[in-house]
Amino acid sequence: MTRPEVQAALAALSQNRSAEAQALLQAAGPDLFDDPTAMQVWSLAAGDLGQRAAALAAQERAARLAPGDAQTQFNYGVLLQQAQDLAAAMARYSQALRLAPDHRGALNNLSDLYRRRGRSAEGYGLMARFLAGGGDARGLELRLAKLALDTRRWDEAEHWFGAAARAKPGDAQIAFEHAMLALLREDWAKGWPLYEARLRVHGGPGLAMHTYPLAPWDGAAAGRVLLHREQGLGDAIMFASAVPDMIAAGVTPHLAQAASLQRLFAASFPRAQVWASVTAAGVAEQPTQPFLRVCGPLDAQAPICSLGALRMAGGPPPKRAYLRAPGEEMAAWKDRLDALAPPRTGVRRIGLCFAARRPTFSADGLTNGELKSIPAAVLARLAEVANVQWISLHDASTAALFADAVGIDCVDLSPWITDFADTAAVIAHLDLVVTVDTAVAHLAGALGAPTWLMLRHQADWRWGLDRADTVWYRDIQCFRQPQAGDWAAVVEAVAQALR
Repeated sequence: MTRPEVQAALAALSQNRSAEAQALLQAAGPDLFDDPTAMQVWSLAAGDLGQRAAALAAQERAARLAPGDAQTQFNYGVLLQQAQDLAAAMARYSQALRLAPDHRGALNNLSDLYRRRGRSAEGYGLMARFLAGGGDARGLELRLAKLALDTRRWDEAEHWFGAAARAKPGDAQIAFEHAMLALLREDWAKGWPLYEARLRVHGGPGLAMHTYPLAPWDGAAAGRVLLHREQGLGDAIMFASAVPDMIAAGVTPHLAQAASLQRLFAASFPRAQVWASVTAAGVAEQPTQPFLRVCGPLDAQAPICSLGALRMAGGPPPKRAYLRAPGEEMAAWKDRLDALAPPRTGVRRIGLCFAARRPTFSADGLTNGELKSIPAAVLARLAEVANVQWISLHDASTAALFADAVGIDCVDLSPWITDFADTAAVIAHLDLVVTVDTAVAHLAGALGAPTWLMLRHQADWRWGLDRADTVWYRDIQCFRQPQAGDWAAVVEAVAQALR
């Protein structure tokens, strides 16, 4: 039975008198702090008053006092999730489900965290239980769509995206997430307009994008068009496939991109103007762009990834090589490679990139880079392949990951790689590139180099559903995980193909 003091505190809390609720509990004496219900009321009151640490501490005590109560464990998980301690929150939700397998709150919340940590199959299973148990899907349509998308249930995902859009007409997040499905299915007419919603969802700070006081480009008119930086380096390389056709149509592109792409783009697009853009993700106000002082007048602007909507209504341009390494780098890198890995008859030089930039955890769970990267230990099978000289295509930011690649004799070029012009010149002297989904894959494809691309089971939309080739690049062959997380099968397939 709930004690009178706790009932009084609950009544005060229900009337938004949180400070009074705390005072009532405190006045009742210290023994009340051994009452799990009182601790939960204290936690709720503290949360209302902005006392986050106190709320979490009180809920932790309540969970310790009532280890067999599912709701108490769930409430503790909610606070842990709010504090961004996602792993601990998952443990509390799991405990709640052990105690009450049909606890809808725990099924709902844990499914979301599973999805965000790359465990969508488990997340989908929990939501199936949620719905089977009579859970209300209202407000959860987008989650259900993303779980269906992640588990390759394409038609089901389409159903839930439609339901989400009907529930929230004009919602940018729904449109952007729906774009992932449409583009994955190569439905360009639907996907590109939806993809423009990223500008509203993420804005300049989320996309590392500077705001320029220029008219938006309409994709057709000739003139001096600024194509400016957003998202990642691989995105810039991929969407630059539209630049040759723009130039042929009378447009003078001004490419304001990351400094690491400047020399490469200048060599590849001599009729364009190429500038280094200095931007960063998560910055509310981007720094002044130095190139604006010298570039001359500009007629219009577009973020480079908007070339999809502006120039690719029927799909990507014809597959072709459209990038090339600067001529002055080619001879220098030949000499350097010959010194570091002297040519040997019958031995192939193969470039290797097995990880995106160093994987880390984020507040959203596992970063995308983690999911696309192969654990170094899994690469051991490649060490058994005969007549291969492995050449690392990692720069200084990730070269150290090779320390755990057991048995692989790989030439480290990172001390000499300063930008993508260097990497392009290296690739030009290789027989093959083997890489995961990172900027190196886009670079090799855009150079027209033979490339084997190692992809996770639910690969990025850029690589299509189950293709062995790609719509973007002529010389890329895909090796896909047969099931989520199975990198060993991918590496084995590559090793067999190299025999």
